[in-house]
Amino acid sequence: MAATLVEQVYNQLLKMIIRRELKPGDRLPSEMVLCDQMGVSRNTLRAALNKLDALGFTVSRQGGGTYVKEVDSDVYLNFFVPALLTHNVNLLEVMQFRKGIEVEAARLAAANATDEDIAELSELLEHCKENLDEMERFAQSNTDFHTAVAKASHNMMFKKMMEIIRMMILTEMQNFLVAQGEDVDSTFYHEMVLRCIIEGKPEEAAFFMERHLTLVIKRVEKYVKRETKNN
Repeated sequence: MAATLVEQVYNQLLKMIIRRELKPGDRLPSEMVLCDQMGVSRNTLRAALNKLDALGFTVSRQGGGTYVKEVDSDVYLNFFVPALLTHNVNLLEVMQFRKGIEVEAARLAAANATDEDIAELSELLEHCKENLDEMERFAQSNTDFHTAVAKASHNMMFKKMMEIIRMMILTEMQNFLVAQGEDVDSTFYHEMVLRCIIEGKPEEAAFFMERHLTLVIKRVEKYVKRETKNN
């Protein structure tokens, strides 16, 4: 379905903000100028501006025009999440995406983790071990551990993205692990990643996370092929 005029104007203005063509504190051109530049009516423009305002990208001042706000990453992520969740992203695609961010998250965690982070990771690792015979619970502990590694990186984007991923795939990950059975390999790699974080070895932490997720992706590929064939 083609985007409406309002959506087109909104997307165009949003791109200008994201690309910093319009910077925080900048006043948007007048409605007359924008309408002329974009070839739309004032009602269409106002609807697009209202959407930007509602999502926290701009602020309108009575009689003073519309200004670009200083936007933190939470606003972008809150905008991104609903759009992402409406798409049918499969487990394999998400796991491939996870590999792209979690290797670097592990590297940063080994450089930045606090004693509190390490205590949390140690506790979650124990939960993984305790739940090896109960795959639904293990899936919960497993995703909690990976999210905690991202948190320990002290890079808020990694943490937020892992929280989003957790929402997207927890149920499907539970189904995958139930079908696969006991997952001792993952626990071994969790232990190695945590050991490298404790010892402050970034490259080693990244290596074990990369190896871990590569093996999981291979298992997921087989699982997805089998499920597709059965359906």
